[in-house]
Amino acid sequence: MEAEEGDFINLEVAIGYRARSSMKKFQDRVKDMHLLLAFYLPGRIKVPVWVDLRGIVGTLRLRLQLAPDPPFFALCTLTFLGQPKVDISCVPLNKKGLNIMDLPLISNFVQSSVDAAMAEYVAPKSLTLDLKDMLAGDDFKKDTSARGVLVVRIKRGYEFKAGDPSIPLISEGGSDPYVSVGWAKLGKAMWSTRILEKEMEPCWEEQAYLLVTPDELNVDERLRVQLWDSDRFTADDDLGRIELDLKQLMRDPESNGRMQARKDGFRALKAGEDMPGKLEWELGYFSKARIQQCQFEQQTYDKKVRSAEQLQQKVNEVCRNKVREAHIKGSESRDEEELTQQKAQEKRSREDAMIISAPPPHGLPSGIFSIQIHQITGLELQTLNKTHSERSGETYDNAETGDEMPSAYCTVMINHGKVFRTRTKPKNARPFYNAGVERFVPDWQNCEVYVAVRDARVREDDPLLGIVHLPLGEVFKHRSQINGFYPLTGGVGFGRIRLSMVWRSVQLRAPGRDLGWQYGTLEVRSGIRAEVGGLGAELRGCKVRLHSDITFVKMYPAAGKGGGEGEGTTWESKKGGSVSLPYKKRYCSPLALEFTKHGALGTKTAGFAVLWLREIPDEEEMVLTLPVWKGDFKRARACCVEVCGERVGSITLTVTFWSGLGGAHSRWANKEESMAEVVEVLQVARDNMETNASARRAGVVDEEGGSSSEEGDSSDEEQSAEHHASGGGAGKTRPDGDLKTTEGKRANGVNGEGTVGDDDDGDKGSHDGSSKGGKQSLLDSAREYKRHMKSEHRRHRGLMQWRIPRTANHAVHKVESAGAKFGGLFKRHAREPDLETEA
Repeated sequence: MEAEEGDFINLEVAIGYRARSSMKKFQDRVKDMHLLLAFYLPGRIKVPVWVDLRGIVGTLRLRLQLAPDPPFFALCTLTFLGQPKVDISCVPLNKKGLNIMDLPLISNFVQSSVDAAMAEYVAPKSLTLDLKDMLAGDDFKKDTSARGVLVVRIKRGYEFKAGDPSIPLISEGGSDPYVSVGWAKLGKAMWSTRILEKEMEPCWEEQAYLLVTPDELNVDERLRVQLWDSDRFTADDDLGRIELDLKQLMRDPESNGRMQARKDGFRALKAGEDMPGKLEWELGYFSKARIQQCQFEQQTYDKKVRSAEQLQQKVNEVCRNKVREAHIKGSESRDEEELTQQKAQEKRSREDAMIISAPPPHGLPSGIFSIQIHQITGLELQTLNKTHSERSGETYDNAETGDEMPSAYCTVMINHGKVFRTRTKPKNARPFYNAGVERFVPDWQNCEVYVAVRDARVREDDPLLGIVHLPLGEVFKHRSQINGFYPLTGGVGFGRIRLSMVWRSVQLRAPGRDLGWQYGTLEVRSGIRAEVGGLGAELRGCKVRLHSDITFVKMYPAAGKGGGEGEGTTWESKKGGSVSLPYKKRYCSPLALEFTKHGALGTKTAGFAVLWLREIPDEEEMVLTLPVWKGDFKRARACCVEVCGERVGSITLTVTFWSGLGGAHSRWANKEESMAEVVEVLQVARDNMETNASARRAGVVDEEGGSSSEEGDSSDEEQSAEHHASGGGAGKTRPDGDLKTTEGKRANGVNGEGTVGDDDDGDKGSHDGSSKGGKQSLLDSAREYKRHMKSEHRRHRGLMQWRIPRTANHAVHKVESAGAKFGGLFKRHAREPDLETEA
């Protein structure tokens, strides 16, 4: 119970709502309550339907908690007395659409959906709102909802039953195991390991991070770790599960603030049924860190408090005055208890305020990142038709809704991975979202966030209205909470988006190799060297294939290099430079070096070496010596085993892992539908960075990325928002096209080819073929257009300024997507969660 909890009052209220009677224009209809639904016909033909809320009638009861401070209300609990009556109408989004609520299928579906949603607030169910924060507080978060993070490390399993029975003379029994981690009552897997095919002693060595929020604590959730056998065409087989109480894990000193090694047996779904097999794993709960001494020294909330002792004195003084004002004669014991509760509450409140007013603490790079998308103002599309622009310019700027307005939605990408999408706000120039997401981030100083705004269109690819690039190392440089407006740049529209971000560190001190990214590029220097006398003659003359989880490259033996052993002791690339290997899941993937030779029946594996990338940190050059084995190469690539067979020697190589998508990912990214939006955002970010760099070289802006005429009374958050969004200090482009904010330098020998999927947007050769006097021939214009084609098409210029080419391009992408989905039907899939959405 809160220390300042007051009395309650109960109210019964009748409510009624009726839409406007005249709604001839679409522009007037959007002023009333409405929904936008999308029905998909066979062939994924999208039919958007506009749903108007004509009226609602109901009775509800309110329970209001009184508070001593303005606005004098704290919590409000409301519930409907019986199912409220809701009247709706459905009209397709076309000029002559009819009300289709009379159709039995549509009418029953929409009405039942609305009634089911309203039933969630009918007694005995209820909704609780914090009126104090809604009426008097700020509309942005000052703390994360998550209480901490649960770290689960899956090591290996053994002695479990085979999921696939053996068939005599055809196939042996076995399993294709993988492990999923999630919440038992929710029943949804939040994370899963990779699938190891035909493996009865799997060794994964993978790690998961689960945020612990009040939603899990309020329902007494249990952590569930489940073993599955992956099947290609049928449902996966349940091979056992392990469940542990979440609150007990949080209180247990063996797992609170440290990793606990465990060895548990699997249990069956039905009680009393035995399930063979055991799992070796580790887990630990790490709560949010309290205020550190470095934060006391840098906080701006109360500059008179610079230590924990001074904070405690301040809290004692404030709480004593509060309790004295509410003193009641003859209630000394009650006042003492009230004072103790008030001190704890006041101290926590002041600590949280100081934490967000100071930068993140030193020595705690990992934590919880929260981003909230509030609204977009002044959202509009670029008008390419000059005549139309002159005709509608007077009324378009002041309009909030209309047929020409974009239907915007936002996506959030963290470390080049898409994690969240908002709902679509149809035909609105000032959409409000108030939606957000929280994620665990291993290292805030090496984390990049992108917010992309797109326009949802029918029979067209959703164009990019603009992006915001947020390197967290710059965002949280001075404080741990930021709130401000950011301009949208690089797309087909204009506007300013309001974002708020909060960072809270957790008590996790992970080693540097665990603080990297999943996406990245491994650079392997040419000149892999075998130790003198370390390899036999059979391996010294072999080619070397270097495998990643996406592709492979080759190196060839170089004659007369390596010293001592003569020919074949050094392997180099064909061009003599370094090679780049792209990775999409770095922490569960190895660098596999395969020594191949040609035999009578094809290529054979003569030996191999394996380097698991979880063992190396990001952006540090490492000189490593790897053992060379002779044995089962396929199993060595899949399982994290220490002994892979018979050791036949060792090799030495130099590697560097560069985090983020780069030029080596181009071919793979163009085939992956889920990565197309990420690739486009990265291309826009690079173009914005190059534009800002050109402007600084030309003297348009100063070197600090700001203007000398900034107003002195603007807030720190607003100045920070303008600085990050304009690209000030926002990023560096490496030779392979990676866009990163880190200060790492890259070797010039990397075989990268520009930004991901981008091979025509650079300035290289921009003046080649130009005629004298600045005039261009028709051939020169064609070359210039081809060089900047992707950038022009992305902004709906050139050929893509007309609807017919855009529709044709959308149809091509649909066919490619259908082909990719058909190919995925024959692949194994683990239980990984889908993209988190607002709905």
